[in-house]
This record gives sequence, C-alpha cells and structure tokens, in this order.
Amino acid sequence: MKTEKQVTSLMKSIRVLSSTRELPDVLHQLLEEALQVIDGSTAGVLFLYDDIQNVLYAEKAIGFNMDALGNVRLKPGEGMSGKTFQQQQGSIYALLDDTKQGMANLSTHNATFYRQSLEALTYPVSAISVPLHHSDGTCIGVLTVDIFERNRQFEQYDLELLETFARQASIAIENARLFSQNKRIQEIHQALSRVSLTYGGLHDITAVLARLLSKEVVVLNEFAEELSRFPHHHQCTIPPKLVSDMTHSIFVAKQAGIKTWSLEDSKTELYAFPIKMDTEPIGLLAIIGKKDALLDPLDQVAIEQALPIFVMEFNQREKQDVDDFMYTGRLLEMVIHAAQPEGAIQELLLHLSTGIDHDYVVAKIQLEHGSVPGPLTNRMKQQLIRKVYYELSKLQHGAIVYERHLDLTFLFPASSKQALTHIEACLHELLRYANEKWKINGYAGLGRRVKRLLDVKEAHTEAIRTIHYMQRKHQPQQVLAYEALGPYRLFLHMNDNDLHHYVSDKIGNLLDHDPTGELLKTLFVYMEQGQRLKEASLVLFVHVNTVKYRLKKVNELLHINQFTVEHSFEIHLALKIANYLELSLFSDDRQKGPVNFVE
Repeated sequence: MKTEKQVTSLMKSIRVLSSTRELPDVLHQLLEEALQVIDGSTAGVLFLYDDIQNVLYAEKAIGFNMDALGNVRLKPGEGMSGKTFQQQQGSIYALLDDTKQGMANLSTHNATFYRQSLEALTYPVSAISVPLHHSDGTCIGVLTVDIFERNRQFEQYDLELLETFARQASIAIENARLFSQNKRIQEIHQALSRVSLTYGGLHDITAVLARLLSKEVVVLNEFAEELSRFPHHHQCTIPPKLVSDMTHSIFVAKQAGIKTWSLEDSKTELYAFPIKMDTEPIGLLAIIGKKDALLDPLDQVAIEQALPIFVMEFNQREKQDVDDFMYTGRLLEMVIHAAQPEGAIQELLLHLSTGIDHDYVVAKIQLEHGSVPGPLTNRMKQQLIRKVYYELSKLQHGAIVYERHLDLTFLFPASSKQALTHIEACLHELLRYANEKWKINGYAGLGRRVKRLLDVKEAHTEAIRTIHYMQRKHQPQQVLAYEALGPYRLFLHMNDNDLHHYVSDKIGNLLDHDPTGELLKTLFVYMEQGQRLKEASLVLFVHVNTVKYRLKKVNELLHINQFTVEHSFEIHLALKIANYLELSLFSDDRQKGPVNFVE
C-alpha cells in the first residue's frame, strides 16, 4: 500500500514538473513533490552548483529560513550535500549520528547560517542526498531531504525512489532553464533593440542595461569622466585609485577580457568592459553588484549586445562634436588666412563666449609626428581631438580650435590672469598626453593677447614664431608666450647670416679665445645684472675679485679700455644674439622657465 502510494505520487510529480516551464516554479514544485514522494520527510533543500565560484548554494528550501540558508556556500565535499556532489552518487544518512558526522566539516561561516536557518539548533534524524545531473552527465546540483523530530529512518528504497525522482527533476530543470534562457534572451534582444531603434541617448541605454542585469551600471570615457549612471538613487562611489587602475588597465595597458575589482567594502565587486571602436577602447562600461552575485552567461549576453549600442552612441556624440569642431574651426581658419575676414569674424562671434572685458589669446600646438605612419596618424587624430574636447570642456569659456595634420590652432577668450593660467595648464596637458600616448614631442606657442578678432591673424603669426624659437633652442614639451621672448623675438625676423656677422664684429675675438665659455658667461651675467659686480658675483657664485679679473681679460680681448653706453648696448646685444644662435657654451636659463604672460 505504501509502495503503491509512493509510485502514484511519483507519477503525479513527474506530470507536474513536465507541465511547469518557468524555472522558479519548477524548483518550487520540485521540492514540494519530493517531500510528497519520500514518505516521512519534513524538510528539503535544493542546492545548485556555481562553477565560477566552485560552490553549491541553496536555491530553494522547505523547513528552513531562506534568508539565512541563502548565505550558505558549500565547497564540494563539505557537509552531506557537498559530499554527494563530490561523489556524484546518492547517500543515505540513516541515523542521527550519521547526519552529525556528515555535517561535521561545515565551515564556521556555513555552520553559523545553518543554525540561523532553523528555529532551534538540531540535526536531521535521518537524511537522503542525491545528485542532479545534466543530460551531458555533469552534476548541476544536489537534492537533500531530511526528517526532523519523527521516529523514522530512511531506507534503501527511499534512496532509489528519490534518485528516480531526481532524474526526472533534472530533465525538468534543464527544460525550464532552456525555456527561461530563451525567454530572457528574447527580452534582452527586444529591450536593447527598442532603445537602439528609438535612438535612446546614453542615459537610456545605461538604464535599460542596468534593469536587465539588476545591477548598477556606470559608463566612463577614456579620460575617466563619468558620462552616465543608473540607478541614480543608489550610487556606489568608486574610489579614485580604482578608477585610475581601471582606466590604465583598459586604455594604456589595453588588457583584454573582463576586469574584476573588489570595492573597499569587500562585499561589492566591479566588472569593467572596454567600449571599443574597431580595436581601440574609447570608453569603459562598469557593472557593480554584490560579490556573491556573479554575472551569469545571460548577463554577459546582455552586455555583449549592449556594447555595440554604446559604441554607436559614442560615435553619434563624436560626430556632433566633430561637426561643430569643423564648422567653427573653418571660421577661425578664415579669420586667420582670408584676405577679407570680416564675414567670418561676424559669424565666429556668435560661437564665442565674450564680454566687454574679454581679450583673445591665440595658441598653437605643433607635434613632431613626421615619423608616424599614415594609417596611425588618422587614429591618433581621432584620439587627440577627443582629448582636446575633454580639456576644453574644463575651461570656463571654452575655445575655438582647428586642426591640420596634427597641428592645432586655438582661439581662447581670456578675461583674467587666472583664465590665462588655465589656458597654460590645458596646453601643457595636451603636450603631456601626446608624449605619454605616442612618445612624440610637441611645442606650444602663444601670441600676444588682443582685443579685436581682426588682430588674431597677427597673434597667430607670433605663436608660430614662438614655436620656431623653441625648436631652434631645442625646448620641446614647453608652453611659451611670444611676450616672454623679450628681445629674442626681434631676431626671429632677421637673416641668420646678418646676425652671425654682427656677433663676429662685436665679440668674435672673445668667442675664439674662450673655449670653456667662462668669460662669455661672466660678461653676460654682468650685463644682465646692470653691470653691478656684487650682484654678478652672487649669481655666478664666485668672489667679486674673480669677476673683476675675468672682466679685465674680456676687455683685453675686445680691446676696450672702458664700457661706454654704446659699447654696453652693442656687446649685450651681441651676447643675446650669440645665445639665440647657440654660438657659445653659456645659456640664458631664464628662457627655460614657465610661460610668462605679460599684461
């Protein structure tokens, strides 16, 4: 009678499991029917295997508090269920002593949550544990049923019956998983297709993906600037050091694959995926979730389908920026190069943040990119322009810029010394970026501040001459203003042969008879210090008498008894030209300092 009842119950269970399609429903029905099939059982737990963490976790339970039991993570071989998983065959724990021994190796963590899952600390009087197998033979979980507070022991027949049930239940689980996967894949495809076809913006795409994953999603650009986040109300702060590590890993080291970081609270993990245009990363997708809630294969399907949509959105944003960039850049180019720029000036004024107190600063950046292959140049240009957008967005009044062959020309509105400091910092950062990313040097020159856009053409010429000066003096990676050149800017307009002749006429004998440059340097410093012996000795770190002795030798070589005003001017000018032409071993160290904006 008992056997007939159990077989009937088993057949009924199989029909119920076969008719249920949703995985949560299948798992719930599985446990309920298992307790019906196995006479005397009062509780049961269904453990599923997580192959990424290599643990069994409690997915469904009857007779236990799932809030506590849900924290249990069994390693293969741990506890009764862990041993069943490891041995890949069912086991009977017939007596109380057997169940105690079977659970003796629970970790402290698991034992704590097991105790919390029961109203009172107790061990099952008897238990059966059987594996659940996939159709390919791999073990996907374990079903364990228990007897609490009943005077009954499980027998071999109960084990065989539960094993029969488990085989049918495994098929039902596999079918339900396939059904759920197909359904979720369809939901993922529909949700992402909808946001793509309706041209949803970056925030819409981020929100859809976050809802599909049930996790926090953050999108950053290649400069670690946060562009979008969802949900907004529950923001997880990403430490700056971690942001730096992520961006370096993806954009500098260009390490492929998913990158995982644990956040400071140790309970949360962050997964970083590069957003790539062709093979070049242009953004970063960060997924934030609980440490034990790993991304499952369908989560990764959703991410893989979302990444191209993010790329399209980045492309669209960049296209808008490029259109604006090219249009205003053409206007600036016309203002600088056109014979009659008045029309371009009027149009350009509409795109500038200007006021009564605004001046204009023209700057140029010239990169030494001659050895860069053509195909790489185009990619560099895209990356450089994105960097330019980013740096200009930090300035209060922005700027107009145009690019030709990786040379950049800027028009900055400037209303204060602080604004000029920010402009200088922007140019320095662009030079640093090019050098760090492509190992190429560059120069940044600035023309004088002007009040009218009509004067921009002249300021542009001054910026070019400043770069020529730095190139001649071999001073890459510097930002220099035309005004800071002092008298050297006069030499930029002159023929080198004329300058050589002037130096030879005035101090040629001194150049020929001063192989170490000691006399020239002393004379130069003496002149720079207003012909004051004490000040010159302090700059040279020598005694005043040493300066006197050297100047006496200079006078002898130049055949001068005493310095007249005319002698002083001519010799000082000759020294400046010699320094400019690099005809001597001394140098004007002041020219190596930071840019000096002159009011």
